[in-house]
Amino acid sequence: MIMRLITKYQSLLVSIWILLLPFWDFGSGVFLGFAFLLGCLSIPSKRILWNYASLPWMFFGLAFFGGVWTLSFDMSYLYRLLPFALIPVATIGQWKSIRIALPLGAMSICSFLIITAGISFLGNGNWSVIFYRDFTQPLHQHIYLITYLCLAILSVFELNLKLFVKNTFILVCFIAIGLMGSKVGFLAIACVSLIIGFTHVRKRLSHSTKKSRIKYFAFIVLISLIFTLSQLFSSGRELGNVFKPISPHWATGSFDTRVIQNKAAIEVWSNHLWRGAGVVNVQNELIDEYQNINYRFGLKRGLNVHNQGLQYLSTYGLFGLIWIIVSCLIAYRTNFREASEWKVKKAFVWVVFFGFLFLTESYLERSLGISTWVLGWVWVLQDSEEMIS
Repeated sequence: MIMRLITKYQSLLVSIWILLLPFWDFGSGVFLGFAFLLGCLSIPSKRILWNYASLPWMFFGLAFFGGVWTLSFDMSYLYRLLPFALIPVATIGQWKSIRIALPLGAMSICSFLIITAGISFLGNGNWSVIFYRDFTQPLHQHIYLITYLCLAILSVFELNLKLFVKNTFILVCFIAIGLMGSKVGFLAIACVSLIIGFTHVRKRLSHSTKKSRIKYFAFIVLISLIFTLSQLFSSGRELGNVFKPISPHWATGSFDTRVIQNKAAIEVWSNHLWRGAGVVNVQNELIDEYQNINYRFGLKRGLNVHNQGLQYLSTYGLFGLIWIIVSCLIAYRTNFREASEWKVKKAFVWVVFFGFLFLTESYLERSLGISTWVLGWVWVLQDSEEMIS
Protein backbone atom coordinates (compact mmCIF):
# COMPACT_ATOMS: atom_id res chain seq x y z
CA MET A 1 0.00 0.00 0.00
CA ILE A 2 2.79 2.42 0.98
CA MET A 3 4.81 1.59 -2.14
CA ARG A 4 1.77 2.21 -4.35
CA LEU A 5 1.32 5.64 -2.75
CA ILE A 6 5.01 6.44 -3.24
CA THR A 7 4.83 5.41 -6.90
CA LYS A 8 1.64 7.43 -7.40
CA TYR A 9 3.11 10.63 -5.95
CA GLN A 10 6.39 10.03 -7.74
CA SER A 11 4.49 9.82 -11.02
CA LEU A 12 2.71 13.09 -10.23
CA LEU A 13 5.98 14.86 -9.41
CA VAL A 14 7.67 13.56 -12.56
CA SER A 15 4.73 14.73 -14.67
CA ILE A 16 4.82 18.23 -13.16
CA TRP A 17 8.61 18.35 -13.71
CA ILE A 18 8.12 17.47 -17.40
CA LEU A 19 5.42 20.12 -17.82
CA LEU A 20 7.50 22.85 -16.16
CA LEU A 21 10.80 22.01 -17.90
CA PRO A 22 10.49 24.47 -20.82
CA PHE A 23 8.94 27.24 -18.71
CA TRP A 24 10.62 27.44 -15.30
CA ASP A 25 14.11 26.09 -14.57
CA PHE A 26 14.05 26.48 -10.81
CA GLY A 27 10.48 25.26 -10.31
CA SER A 28 10.98 22.20 -12.49
CA GLY A 29 14.21 21.44 -10.61
CA VAL A 30 12.35 21.50 -7.27
CA PHE A 31 9.81 18.92 -8.48
CA LEU A 32 12.62 16.80 -9.95
CA GLY A 33 14.34 16.86 -6.56
CA PHE A 34 11.20 15.67 -4.76
CA ALA A 35 10.68 12.94 -7.38
CA PHE A 36 14.29 11.87 -6.82
CA LEU A 37 13.72 11.55 -3.06
CA LEU A 38 10.65 9.36 -3.61
CA GLY A 39 12.53 7.40 -6.26
CA CYS A 40 15.18 6.52 -3.67
CA LEU A 41 12.43 4.69 -1.75
CA SER A 42 11.19 2.65 -4.73
CA ILE A 43 14.31 1.50 -6.59
CA PRO A 44 13.67 -2.08 -7.85
CA SER A 45 17.27 -3.29 -7.49
CA LYS A 46 20.80 -1.91 -7.56
CA ARG A 47 21.61 -3.76 -10.77
CA ILE A 48 18.55 -2.46 -12.63
CA LEU A 49 19.31 1.07 -11.41
CA TRP A 50 22.94 0.81 -12.52
CA ASN A 51 21.94 -0.39 -16.00
CA TYR A 52 19.48 2.48 -16.22
CA ALA A 53 21.67 5.20 -14.73
CA SER A 54 25.27 4.29 -15.56
CA LEU A 55 25.70 6.58 -18.58
CA PRO A 56 24.14 9.77 -17.07
CA TRP A 57 25.98 9.14 -13.80
CA MET A 58 29.29 8.73 -15.62
CA PHE A 59 28.78 12.09 -17.33
CA PHE A 60 28.11 13.70 -13.94
CA GLY A 61 31.22 11.92 -12.67
CA LEU A 62 33.21 13.52 -15.50
CA ALA A 63 32.34 16.96 -14.12
CA PHE A 64 33.28 15.95 -10.57
CA PHE A 65 36.48 13.99 -11.19
CA GLY A 66 37.41 16.29 -14.07
CA GLY A 67 37.47 19.02 -11.45
CA VAL A 68 40.03 16.91 -9.56
CA TRP A 69 42.53 16.40 -12.40
CA THR A 70 42.14 19.99 -13.62
CA LEU A 71 42.25 21.41 -10.06
CA SER A 72 39.17 23.39 -11.06
CA PHE A 73 35.96 23.09 -9.01
CA ASP A 74 32.84 25.14 -9.55
CA MET A 75 29.93 24.21 -7.28
CA SER A 76 27.45 26.25 -9.31
CA TYR A 77 28.47 24.21 -12.38
CA LEU A 78 27.96 20.92 -10.53
CA TYR A 79 24.56 22.19 -9.36
CA ARG A 80 23.58 22.90 -12.98
CA LEU A 81 24.55 19.36 -13.94
CA LEU A 82 22.47 17.71 -11.19
CA PRO A 83 19.85 16.42 -13.70
CA PHE A 84 22.49 13.87 -14.79
CA ALA A 85 22.39 12.40 -11.30
CA LEU A 86 18.74 12.93 -10.36
CA ILE A 87 16.72 12.00 -13.46
CA PRO A 88 17.59 8.26 -13.62
CA VAL A 89 16.41 7.72 -10.04
CA ALA A 90 13.41 10.05 -10.34
CA THR A 91 12.13 8.45 -13.57
CA ILE A 92 12.86 4.76 -13.16
CA GLY A 93 9.60 2.89 -13.78
CA GLN A 94 7.85 6.15 -14.74
CA TRP A 95 7.90 5.97 -18.55
CA LYS A 96 4.10 5.81 -18.74
CA SER A 97 3.81 9.13 -16.87
CA ILE A 98 6.58 10.67 -18.98
CA ARG A 99 5.00 9.75 -22.30
CA ILE A 100 1.70 11.29 -21.19
CA ALA A 101 3.27 14.47 -19.80
CA LEU A 102 5.55 15.16 -22.79
CA PRO A 103 2.71 15.68 -25.34
CA LEU A 104 0.87 17.91 -22.85
CA GLY A 105 4.02 19.94 -22.37
CA ALA A 106 4.56 20.11 -26.12
CA MET A 107 1.06 21.48 -26.69
CA SER A 108 1.70 24.08 -23.99
CA ILE A 109 4.92 25.14 -25.73
CA CYS A 110 3.34 25.34 -29.19
CA SER A 111 0.25 27.20 -27.98
CA PHE A 112 2.26 29.67 -25.90
CA LEU A 113 4.80 30.45 -28.65
CA ILE A 114 2.29 30.71 -31.49
CA ILE A 115 -0.05 32.94 -29.47
CA THR A 116 2.74 35.26 -28.23
CA ALA A 117 4.24 35.45 -31.74
CA GLY A 118 0.81 36.30 -33.18
CA ILE A 119 0.30 39.04 -30.60
CA SER A 120 3.76 40.48 -31.33
CA PHE A 121 3.12 40.42 -35.08
CA LEU A 122 -0.23 42.19 -34.70
CA GLY A 123 1.48 44.76 -32.52
CA ASN A 124 4.30 45.75 -34.89
CA GLY A 125 3.62 44.01 -38.22
CA ASN A 126 7.18 42.66 -38.37
CA TRP A 127 7.34 39.15 -39.86
CA SER A 128 10.61 38.32 -38.11
CA VAL A 129 8.89 38.04 -34.71
CA ILE A 130 7.22 34.77 -35.73
CA PHE A 131 10.46 33.07 -36.84
CA TYR A 132 13.69 31.74 -35.38
CA ARG A 133 15.06 33.32 -32.18
CA ASP A 134 12.33 35.94 -31.94
CA PHE A 135 9.76 33.12 -32.00
CA THR A 136 11.37 31.18 -29.12
CA GLN A 137 12.66 34.20 -27.21
CA PRO A 138 9.95 34.00 -24.47
CA LEU A 139 11.21 30.51 -23.50
CA HIS A 140 14.49 28.76 -24.33
CA GLN A 141 16.83 28.52 -27.30
CA HIS A 142 15.15 26.78 -30.23
CA ILE A 143 17.28 23.62 -30.32
CA TYR A 144 16.29 22.58 -26.79
CA LEU A 145 12.61 23.16 -27.48
CA ILE A 146 12.85 21.21 -30.75
CA THR A 147 14.29 18.24 -28.85
CA TYR A 148 11.47 18.42 -26.31
CA LEU A 149 8.89 18.47 -29.13
CA CYS A 150 10.58 15.51 -30.85
CA LEU A 151 10.43 13.48 -27.63
CA ALA A 152 6.75 14.39 -27.36
CA ILE A 153 6.10 13.23 -30.93
CA LEU A 154 7.74 9.87 -30.15
CA SER A 155 5.64 9.60 -26.99
CA VAL A 156 2.34 10.34 -28.71
CA PHE A 157 2.84 7.38 -31.06
CA GLU A 158 2.74 5.12 -28.00
CA LEU A 159 -0.51 6.58 -26.64
CA ASN A 160 -3.91 5.10 -27.41
CA LEU A 161 -5.27 8.10 -29.31
CA LYS A 162 -7.38 8.46 -32.43
CA LEU A 163 -5.39 8.83 -35.64
CA PHE A 164 -6.84 12.29 -36.27
CA VAL A 165 -5.66 13.49 -32.84
CA LYS A 166 -2.17 12.09 -33.40
CA ASN A 167 -1.89 13.63 -36.86
CA THR A 168 -3.12 17.01 -35.62
CA PHE A 169 -0.63 16.93 -32.76
CA ILE A 170 2.25 16.07 -35.09
CA LEU A 171 1.23 18.80 -37.54
CA VAL A 172 1.14 21.48 -34.81
CA CYS A 173 4.52 20.36 -33.42
CA PHE A 174 6.17 20.40 -36.83
CA ILE A 175 4.71 23.81 -37.65
CA ALA A 176 6.35 25.09 -34.45
CA ILE A 177 9.62 23.32 -35.34
CA GLY A 178 9.52 24.86 -38.81
CA LEU A 179 8.98 28.34 -37.33
CA MET A 180 11.96 27.82 -35.02
CA GLY A 181 14.10 27.46 -38.13
CA SER A 182 17.06 25.52 -36.74
CA LYS A 183 19.06 24.15 -39.67
CA VAL A 184 20.85 21.49 -37.64
CA GLY A 185 17.60 20.57 -35.87
CA PHE A 186 15.84 20.14 -39.21
CA LEU A 187 18.73 18.03 -40.51
CA ALA A 188 18.78 15.86 -37.38
CA ILE A 189 15.03 15.23 -37.61
CA ALA A 190 15.29 14.35 -41.30
CA CYS A 191 18.09 11.84 -40.71
CA VAL A 192 16.52 10.05 -37.76
CA SER A 193 13.14 10.00 -39.52
CA LEU A 194 14.76 8.05 -42.32
CA ILE A 195 16.33 5.64 -39.84
CA ILE A 196 13.32 5.08 -37.60
CA GLY A 197 10.42 5.38 -39.98
CA PHE A 198 11.40 5.03 -43.62
CA THR A 199 10.43 1.37 -43.94
CA HIS A 200 7.21 1.89 -42.01
CA VAL A 201 6.22 5.02 -43.96
CA ARG A 202 7.06 3.44 -47.31
CA LYS A 203 4.94 0.40 -46.42
CA ARG A 204 2.02 2.62 -45.37
CA LEU A 205 2.25 4.71 -48.53
CA SER A 206 2.33 1.63 -50.75
CA HIS A 207 -0.97 0.45 -49.21
CA SER A 208 -2.60 3.88 -48.88
CA THR A 209 -5.00 5.62 -51.23
CA LYS A 210 -3.96 8.36 -53.62
CA LYS A 211 -5.67 10.91 -51.34
CA SER A 212 -3.63 9.76 -48.34
CA ARG A 213 -0.38 9.99 -50.30
CA ILE A 214 -1.24 13.54 -51.40
CA LYS A 215 -1.87 14.52 -47.76
CA TYR A 216 1.46 13.04 -46.70
CA PHE A 217 3.47 14.91 -49.33
CA ALA A 218 1.47 18.11 -48.71
CA PHE A 219 2.58 17.88 -45.07
CA ILE A 220 6.25 17.60 -46.14
CA VAL A 221 5.89 20.58 -48.51
CA LEU A 222 4.14 22.71 -45.84
CA ILE A 223 6.78 22.15 -43.18
CA SER A 224 9.61 22.68 -45.68
CA LEU A 225 8.00 25.95 -46.79
CA ILE A 226 7.66 27.19 -43.20
CA PHE A 227 11.30 26.30 -42.52
CA THR A 228 12.41 28.14 -45.67
CA LEU A 229 10.46 31.24 -44.62
CA SER A 230 12.15 31.13 -41.22
CA GLN A 231 15.52 31.38 -43.00
CA LEU A 232 14.40 34.24 -45.23
CA PHE A 233 12.95 36.36 -42.42
CA SER A 234 15.73 35.76 -39.86
CA SER A 235 18.31 38.51 -40.25
CA GLY A 236 21.86 37.15 -40.50
CA ARG A 237 20.72 33.50 -40.28
CA GLU A 238 19.73 32.81 -43.86
CA LEU A 239 21.22 29.75 -45.58
CA GLY A 240 23.42 31.97 -47.72
CA ASN A 241 25.71 32.81 -44.77
CA VAL A 242 27.23 29.33 -45.14
CA PHE A 243 28.97 30.50 -48.32
CA LYS A 244 30.28 33.82 -47.00
CA PRO A 245 34.05 34.25 -46.38
CA ILE A 246 34.87 33.42 -42.77
CA SER A 247 36.44 36.31 -40.87
CA PRO A 248 36.64 36.56 -37.06
CA HIS A 249 36.19 40.33 -37.29
CA TRP A 250 32.91 40.13 -39.26
CA ALA A 251 31.49 36.73 -38.24
CA THR A 252 27.88 36.97 -37.01
CA GLY A 253 26.06 34.15 -38.84
CA SER A 254 25.11 30.75 -37.49
CA PHE A 255 27.79 28.98 -39.57
CA ASP A 256 30.82 31.27 -39.59
CA THR A 257 30.58 31.98 -35.85
CA ARG A 258 30.75 28.28 -35.06
CA VAL A 259 33.79 27.80 -37.28
CA ILE A 260 35.58 30.61 -35.43
CA GLN A 261 34.53 29.30 -32.01
CA ASN A 262 35.61 25.76 -32.85
CA LYS A 263 39.05 26.97 -33.94
CA ALA A 264 39.36 28.97 -30.72
CA ALA A 265 38.38 25.91 -28.65
CA ILE A 266 40.98 23.76 -30.44
CA GLU A 267 43.59 26.40 -29.61
CA VAL A 268 42.57 26.33 -25.93
CA TRP A 269 42.66 22.53 -25.92
CA SER A 270 46.12 22.48 -27.54
CA ASN A 271 47.41 24.46 -24.56
CA HIS A 272 46.07 21.82 -22.11
CA LEU A 273 46.17 18.68 -24.23
CA TRP A 274 45.82 15.98 -21.56
CA ARG A 275 44.11 17.58 -18.57
CA GLY A 276 42.10 20.38 -20.18
CA ALA A 277 41.72 23.97 -19.00
CA GLY A 278 39.15 23.09 -16.32
CA VAL A 279 35.62 24.35 -15.73
CA VAL A 280 36.70 27.57 -14.01
CA ASN A 281 39.27 28.61 -16.62
CA VAL A 282 37.98 27.32 -19.97
CA GLN A 283 35.62 30.22 -20.71
CA ASN A 284 38.21 32.83 -19.71
CA GLU A 285 40.80 31.24 -21.99
CA LEU A 286 38.25 31.07 -24.80
CA ILE A 287 37.53 34.79 -24.36
CA ASP A 288 41.28 35.50 -24.42
CA GLU A 289 41.50 33.64 -27.74
CA TYR A 290 38.57 35.66 -29.09
CA GLN A 291 40.51 38.77 -28.10
CA ASN A 292 43.63 37.54 -29.92
CA ILE A 293 41.75 37.01 -33.19
CA ASN A 294 39.48 40.06 -32.76
CA TYR A 295 36.27 38.03 -32.74
CA ARG A 296 33.94 40.89 -31.82
CA PHE A 297 30.68 38.93 -31.84
CA GLY A 298 32.04 36.30 -29.43
CA LEU A 299 33.44 38.97 -27.10
CA LYS A 300 30.19 40.93 -27.06
CA ARG A 301 28.07 37.89 -26.18
CA GLY A 302 30.60 35.89 -24.17
CA LEU A 303 29.94 32.83 -26.34
CA ASN A 304 30.99 29.33 -25.35
CA VAL A 305 32.31 26.76 -27.84
CA HIS A 306 28.93 25.76 -29.34
CA ASN A 307 30.26 22.23 -29.92
CA GLN A 308 29.84 19.70 -27.13
CA GLY A 309 32.78 17.53 -28.18
CA LEU A 310 35.21 20.45 -28.29
CA GLN A 311 33.65 21.86 -25.09
CA TYR A 312 34.59 18.65 -23.29
CA LEU A 313 38.04 18.43 -24.88
CA SER A 314 38.96 22.01 -24.04
CA THR A 315 37.59 21.59 -20.51
CA TYR A 316 38.80 18.07 -19.60
CA GLY A 317 41.40 17.25 -22.27
CA LEU A 318 42.21 13.75 -23.48
CA PHE A 319 41.55 12.40 -19.98
CA GLY A 320 37.96 13.51 -20.47
CA LEU A 321 37.77 11.83 -23.88
CA ILE A 322 39.00 8.57 -22.37
CA TRP A 323 36.40 8.92 -19.59
CA ILE A 324 33.60 9.37 -22.15
CA ILE A 325 34.74 6.35 -24.21
CA VAL A 326 34.84 4.16 -21.08
CA SER A 327 31.37 5.46 -20.11
CA CYS A 328 29.93 4.49 -23.50
CA LEU A 329 31.53 1.04 -23.31
CA ILE A 330 29.99 0.48 -19.86
CA ALA A 331 26.58 1.62 -21.14
CA TYR A 332 26.85 -0.75 -24.11
CA ARG A 333 27.92 -3.68 -21.94
CA THR A 334 25.12 -3.19 -19.41
CA ASN A 335 22.26 -2.46 -21.83
CA PHE A 336 22.87 -3.61 -25.41
CA ARG A 337 24.91 -6.82 -25.59
CA GLU A 338 21.72 -8.92 -25.64
CA ALA A 339 19.19 -6.22 -26.47
CA SER A 340 16.38 -6.48 -28.99
CA GLU A 341 16.85 -5.12 -32.51
CA TRP A 342 14.35 -2.36 -31.74
CA LYS A 343 16.26 -1.21 -28.65
CA VAL A 344 19.54 -1.11 -30.58
CA LYS A 345 17.84 0.84 -33.38
CA LYS A 346 16.55 3.40 -30.89
CA ALA A 347 20.04 3.77 -29.42
CA PHE A 348 21.40 4.44 -32.91
CA VAL A 349 18.69 7.07 -33.48
CA TRP A 350 19.55 8.71 -30.15
CA VAL A 351 23.27 8.84 -31.02
CA VAL A 352 22.64 10.28 -34.50
CA PHE A 353 20.11 12.89 -33.34
CA PHE A 354 22.16 14.25 -30.47
CA GLY A 355 25.34 13.84 -32.47
CA PHE A 356 24.05 16.47 -34.89
CA LEU A 357 23.06 18.79 -32.04
CA PHE A 358 26.43 18.38 -30.33
CA LEU A 359 28.16 19.62 -33.50
CA THR A 360 26.61 23.10 -33.17
CA GLU A 361 25.79 23.48 -29.47
CA SER A 362 27.48 22.95 -26.13
CA TYR A 363 24.27 21.06 -25.48
CA LEU A 364 25.07 19.50 -22.11
CA GLU A 365 26.08 22.78 -20.49
CA ARG A 366 22.44 23.71 -19.77
CA SER A 367 20.01 21.90 -17.47
CA LEU A 368 17.30 21.71 -20.17
CA GLY A 369 19.83 20.21 -22.57
CA ILE A 370 20.86 17.62 -20.00
CA SER A 371 17.22 16.85 -19.15
CA THR A 372 16.19 16.24 -22.77
CA TRP A 373 19.35 14.19 -23.42
CA VAL A 374 18.66 11.94 -20.41
CA LEU A 375 14.96 11.68 -21.32
CA GLY A 376 16.07 10.51 -24.76
CA TRP A 377 18.22 7.90 -23.02
CA VAL A 378 15.21 6.84 -20.92
CA TRP A 379 13.20 6.40 -24.16
CA VAL A 380 15.96 4.24 -25.63
CA LEU A 381 15.89 1.87 -22.66
CA GLN A 382 12.15 1.17 -22.98
CA ASP A 383 12.16 -2.18 -24.82
CA SER A 384 8.86 -1.84 -26.68
CA GLU A 385 7.86 -1.63 -30.33
CA GLU A 386 4.40 -0.16 -29.73
CA MET A 387 5.41 3.00 -31.55
CA ILE A 388 5.62 1.31 -34.96
CA SER A 389 2.85 -1.23 -34.47
